[in-house]
Amino acid sequence: MLQWVPEVSTVAKGDAGFTIKRNKTALNQSEFIQVESNNNQIIYTSTQGRLEYQLIFSLSEENKSTVIQEELYIPDTAGKHLPVQLLAPIAKHAFHTNLVNLASLVEMLTATEA
Repeated sequence: MLQWVPEVSTVAKGDAGFTIKRNKTALNQSEFIQVESNNNQIIYTSTQGRLEYQLIFSLSEENKSTVIQEELYIPDTAGKHLPVQLLAPIAKHAFHTNLVNLASLVEMLTATEA
């Protein structure tokens, strides 16, 4: 994450997941993330921040390339204390930027290995 999410300043591994801290103002300045993988998915479950969420990366192959789809799930209770509808466009932009950064990192690493 440190290489593809620019606002993340530290990632500390714990027994059950990772503590993420950001150096820029963010909805979740700090959060705890559990990571699991199933089939062709990587699932981040975030807790201990202002907004708890689940982020699912689905990987598939298309035209000899890997396609990454990202889906964000927010519990129904989140809307009671945060303006989720107003946050959606901001989150969508941030996630798009992070996916572009991830793709660039993967391309760079793949080119280095070749």
